Amino acid sequence: MNYEFIVKQKKINEIMGGKHISSDKTFLCIKDKLTGIVYPHPLSNFIKSEMERKSLSLTTQRNYTEEIKKFLNFILECNENEDETFLNLEVEGIYGLELQHGARYLSFLTHRVKMGQIRSTQVFRTERILVRFYRWLNEQNITKENVRYREEIRIVKGEKRTIIISPFDNFELGTEYPNKRESTQAIKNRKLHDFGNGRLDLVNLFIKVAEIEAPDIALGIAFQFYGGLRRGEVVNLLRSSVKEPSENGSGEFTLNIQDNWKILFPDKELTVSEQVKKERIQAIFKVPIVLELNKKHKENLLRLERRGKIKNKHALFCSIHTGKPITGMAYWERFTKVKDKFLEILEPNEKDYQFLTSKSWSTHIGRGIYTNMLVFLLGWSASQVTVARGDSDIQSAQSYIEEQNVKKQTEEAVEIIARATTQANKQFTSIENLRSL
Repeated sequence: MNYEFIVKQKKINEIMGGKHISSDKTFLCIKDKLTGIVYPHPLSNFIKSEMERKSLSLTTQRNYTEEIKKFLNFILECNENEDETFLNLEVEGIYGLELQHGARYLSFLTHRVKMGQIRSTQVFRTERILVRFYRWLNEQNITKENVRYREEIRIVKGEKRTIIISPFDNFELGTEYPNKRESTQAIKNRKLHDFGNGRLDLVNLFIKVAEIEAPDIALGIAFQFYGGLRRGEVVNLLRSSVKEPSENGSGEFTLNIQDNWKILFPDKELTVSEQVKKERIQAIFKVPIVLELNKKHKENLLRLERRGKIKNKHALFCSIHTGKPITGMAYWERFTKVKDKFLEILEPNEKDYQFLTSKSWSTHIGRGIYTNMLVFLLGWSASQVTVARGDSDIQSAQSYIEEQNVKKQTEEAVEIIARATTQANKQFTSIENLRSL
C-alpha cells in the first residue's frame, strides 16, 4: 500500500464575525509514501463535529484522531494482506465499513493485551472512540450498514448520564475483550498526585535540587508547587506576567496566565505542550523560597541579557544554553532530570523513596500538591479549591461568590504556609549539601 493515514495539527487562520482568528486544528490526513505529499481527509469532519465543537482540549482531539488513524491503517494492512473480511472495502471504501471490521480491530487489540504489549484499558478506550466514530458515520449516511444504537441512563459520579451501549459487544460478532476492565478510579490510582504528609520538606528539597540541576526552570517548578500551575501555563509566562509584592512583603504575588504562543513560539506549528487550558490571574503563596527564587531568576535573566544570549526579551523562562524560550517538551525533560536526582538523594530514606517510586508522576504533581496544601493544611472546601486552581467546572454565580472568599483567604493562608516552610531560607550550592538535610 503506497499511502497511510496520519494525524496533523496546525494553526489555521479563519474569519469569524468579520475578524481574523488563529486557532489550532486537528486533521486526519492521507500521506503518499512515495511522494511524501500529505492530503487532508474528509473524515476530519468527525473531529470537528464531535470534539472541536464541544471545546475538548487539543490533546484529547489528537488522542481521538490517533485512535481512528490506527484503526484505518489496520484496515489498510488487512486489505493489503487480502483478508477476506476486509476485501469489500477495497471497492466500496468507507461506505462499506461494517461493525465486523471494528470488532476485528478490538479483538486484535485484545491479543496485544495478552502479549503484554498494551494495557487492557486501551481496548475499552478505543471501543468508546469507535462507537462515537461509527455512530457519526451512520448519522452522516457515510456507511451502508444501518446500526441501531441502544442507550441507557446510568449514574456516573452521582449524576444521571446517557450511555451508548457498544454495538461491538455482540455474540454474533465474536468480539474478544480482555478479562479485566479497569475503572476510571483505578486508572487514576496508578499515578502519584502528592508527596504525602511530609510534602513541604520534600517540595522544598525538590526545588533546591532544581536550582542546581535545572536553574532555568527552578522558579517554574516553585510556581507549580505553590501556585498549582500546569506545565503549559508555566512556559507561557512573560516577564510582564508577574506581579510581585513589595520589598517589605506586602501586596499581591500573582501571575497573569495567558496563551502567549504568538509572542513566545511563533514558529511552532504544534503547541499542544504549551497549551493554556484556562486564562486567569493566579495567586502564588508568598513563601520565602519562592520569593528568593524569583529574585535570583531575575538576576540570572539580567546576566544572560548582558552577555547577549537572550533571544526573546519577553520570555520569563529562557534556556541558559540557547537563550530561546523554553518549550513544554524542554521543560518536561529538565523536570525529569531534577526528579531523577531528587530520587537519587532520597534513596537512603527507604520510606520516602519507596512511596515516591511506587507510582508514576511528572510535572502535574505540582498541581496535586498545591491542591492538597489547600485541602489538608488550610481546610478549604472543594468549591474554593476549584476556583483557586483555575478549574472551569463550577457554576458562574457560585464561582463569583467563592472567588471573593478565596481572595480573602489567600491573604490569610500566605502566612500559614510561610511559617510551615521552615528550611526555606537555607542556602545550598551543591547536591552534597542537600544530602545532609
